[in-house]
Amino acid sequence: MYEFWAIFLLAFIFIIVFFIGSNKNKKLSIKYAKAIKEYMTPHSEFVGFKPFGYSGFRSLCRLKKDEAFDKIEIAIALIDRENLMHYPLSFITKDYDRFICWGFLKNEIPLNIEVLQKIDKKDYEKMVSQKGLKEFIIEEKEFEESFIFLTDNVNFAKKILLKQEIKEDLLNMKKFIKRLSLNKEESWIYLIAELKEEALKPLLNLILNFGKALS
Repeated sequence: MYEFWAIFLLAFIFIIVFFIGSNKNKKLSIKYAKAIKEYMTPHSEFVGFKPFGYSGFRSLCRLKKDEAFDKIEIAIALIDRENLMHYPLSFITKDYDRFICWGFLKNEIPLNIEVLQKIDKKDYEKMVSQKGLKEFIIEEKEFEESFIFLTDNVNFAKKILLKQEIKEDLLNMKKFIKRLSLNKEESWIYLIAELKEEALKPLLNLILNFGKALS
């Protein structure tokens, strides 16, 4: 008898968490999609969306002729709030909502740059060995405390990163940026960041400002 009620209670909790979590993710998806539409429409000829269940969506922005980018693709990946097991495991996995962006530039990029969080060195050796990139330092306290910088063209990289609007965007988003990559072979900018409501538009602004700086 007790086993029946225990199973019933557990099933009931799973159902409640599923509905609350999926509803939360749905509301977040709608809010983020509206923010992307609002922010990117003035720069774009087309802004479209493709949902992925409860886990988020992808967006394609085809930019106007006078913009630095041909297109920008955005993926919003939400944590599985509808899954009860997510909550105890989150203390171990440290999972978070993700903003992932690919900006495809119209012009070629003359260098490779990698910007990594100072606390996250897991990709450092791979970047150095596989891409032949060199670490360099921007001698400003907040930059030194927050990021690792790698490039194959130090002088040009510093010129880009120290542009006032780029510098301000990076420092404003230092808590959110996980990796920022400029790839000259692909002529794209790749950004992955932790996503919060207050960070979405500044992250988009960072991408657009990098495009302007490289155009």
